[in-house]
Amino acid sequence: MPCAKQVNTSVRNRLGKVARNIDAIEQTEPVVAAAVEDPPALTVFLDGAHIRCRPEYQKRHLDVVVGKIESHDKCRRFGLVQQAVLSPASQLRQDLRALGWDRGKTVTVISDGEPALPNLVRGAVGGKVRHILDWWHISMRIQHIENAVKGLLQVRGFSGIPVLFKRPAEALRWYLWHGKVLTATTSLQWLMVDCARLGTDDRVATEAVRRVQARCRDLYSYLANNMDSLTDYGRRYRTGLPISSSRAEGCVDDIGNTRMGKRRRMRWSPKGAHRVAVVRAAVLDGRLTGTYQRAAA
Repeated sequence: MPCAKQVNTSVRNRLGKVARNIDAIEQTEPVVAAAVEDPPALTVFLDGAHIRCRPEYQKRHLDVVVGKIESHDKCRRFGLVQQAVLSPASQLRQDLRALGWDRGKTVTVISDGEPALPNLVRGAVGGKVRHILDWWHISMRIQHIENAVKGLLQVRGFSGIPVLFKRPAEALRWYLWHGKVLTATTSLQWLMVDCARLGTDDRVATEAVRRVQARCRDLYSYLANNMDSLTDYGRRYRTGLPISSSRAEGCVDDIGNTRMGKRRRMRWSPKGAHRVAVVRAAVLDGRLTGTYQRAAA
């Protein structure tokens, strides 16, 4: 039987109303003072999601900033598109205040080294921010070096001393885990020097040497660009403090990819993506109550 054409305008308009009312109601709600004098220590986990952009905006992807704010007993998810809001810092500041943040307390940020992510929190806080580089991204770069060295040692044309290449690659993880950054960078430099001294006419061996050098330069540049964000990860892990932004990467799946993933083949405008991210974060936190729905009706 013939069916009427499906119209998505009403769904889109209602979603936009819900997102606008979430922002409006939360900004007008008074912040309840905490019972204790000392404000809670907050940790912000940040990551970015890339979604398809509509053709009229003349770029392939939009960047959606997603994350999770945690205290000792509370958590709050958030998502935003910086091009779609007048002040991304003010929106993030409202999320921090909802968990009892005070300007006198230092906020810890854990991200993958993208400078725009901690700068967003610095703009929102306007005070003390401690940025910690995500351990998982460091560990993966070390794994790439270990695999490249293992491949070099298995080449028939290898003419060096295996222990000079194997031991530095295995010690890198221990050095960085215990906060010995200078020792780790020195070990990287010696590994690159030993690769440069390794003379061979075999094409396969030469490619393996270049692969090791490229992986070492990648990790060295990554550590040099984020030197102030490195810490003693072993000590933080033993005291129960987070060292990875995996909780923010979970928000990428829950907020971004669930509705705006690449498999859905949909394209988004900045405002549309921002509204979906705001509503999805409210749904996951249980903040999408009847108040927002009645206000958007």
